[in-house]
Amino acid sequence: MERVLAPHEAAIAAAGVRVVLSCDVEGDLDDAVLAQALTHLQECTPLLTGKFTQDPGEPPRVRIADETPAQVLCHGDDFVKEINTPLDWGQGPLLRAALVRERERTRVVLSLPRAFVDGMSYLSLHHRLWDTYTSLATGRPVSPALIEPVLGPALDDLLAAFFTPGELQNFVAERARLDTERPPALVPALASDNGGPGPDMSFRITGVDLDASRCQRLVQCAREASLSVNALVTGVLLTSLRPLLPAQNGPARLLCTTAVDMRRRLTPPLPAEVLQSAATTTTLRLEVSEDTHPVTVGQEVAARLRADLESGAAAMELAAFPYMLDQHPPSIVITNVGTIAEIALPQGLRISDVRLAPLGHVPMIFAVVSRYRARLAIDLTYSRAWYTDPQIRKLRDHITAALDRLTP
Repeated sequence: MERVLAPHEAAIAAAGVRVVLSCDVEGDLDDAVLAQALTHLQECTPLLTGKFTQDPGEPPRVRIADETPAQVLCHGDDFVKEINTPLDWGQGPLLRAALVRERERTRVVLSLPRAFVDGMSYLSLHHRLWDTYTSLATGRPVSPALIEPVLGPALDDLLAAFFTPGELQNFVAERARLDTERPPALVPALASDNGGPGPDMSFRITGVDLDASRCQRLVQCAREASLSVNALVTGVLLTSLRPLLPAQNGPARLLCTTAVDMRRRLTPPLPAEVLQSAATTTTLRLEVSEDTHPVTVGQEVAARLRADLESGAAAMELAAFPYMLDQHPPSIVITNVGTIAEIALPQGLRISDVRLAPLGHVPMIFAVVSRYRARLAIDLTYSRAWYTDPQIRKLRDHITAALDRLTP
């Protein structure tokens, strides 16, 4: 089984962007049962065993072999080393699974190409893995049901059907006009080399956590401003990014790309368990001054996002992807994966934390916002080929200070 990669899938695959899902496990984790659960997982989701192929003169494809190769559970002792392990999706499989036993914690780390996963399907996969582990460990029957469609249609094609080529071209032309008229500000890529990636091709993840008490105070702050937590945190991120930009008089125009789930907006809806890139983005152009309050930015974000969803601009952004490859890069990319549900595990086991992180050697700073066990996390992920550690630490410190002011 195979199909051609859609334009947005092909671009993401060519950039080598992966998404890492890691969870911290407390208790006596059985390696053999975990490996067996992974085998069941790939039997239910054959795309995990697939690979990317490209014949000379042909577009890239994703191919699923007829036979099911054995899933290998890798082992390691360092999380940073694991997330920087080279991946060859041309050889397959698409899923890499590793058990990382560090001195202070045990982590299960899954890596998949961003071209074929989004936050909703990744968390569904994570839930299915641990549900299968629990069934195997406790002697319950494991469902052999195949998740269908095994290889779903590309989101590009589904959304493009709603628009004419002329509408998509006009949409892209208008965006280009706005960015030419007033170019958005970017964080200087201080680690780059002559406009290209620098020599340090490693990934890093850092961030800010709020405990349950401070998270609740942030929720209350958002309610008082008639905002969602997502909109308020986006305001925090954009105002925190402002001091990292090149000095200029007056407000800076920031280009904020925000992920938008499309599964529930399709007809029929696409189930969460279908492994696929089924999220589009909407790109907001916002004026941010040094003294702009996060609530003010959050209110504008909420209004713009609502308007883009109602007008179809969010769907059009991905449908128009083939025309947009030369568009201005975003100042920051923000993904809110919402509240991550806890999973019932065998007695003596507990998942204390779950994180998602997109990683790619691209000149973009990614921020992932999530809530788990009543806590809130903001993870910043970046390539050291483009940004220096002090730059991202400065951003993290500004975020921390802004959250401190909102949740005293």
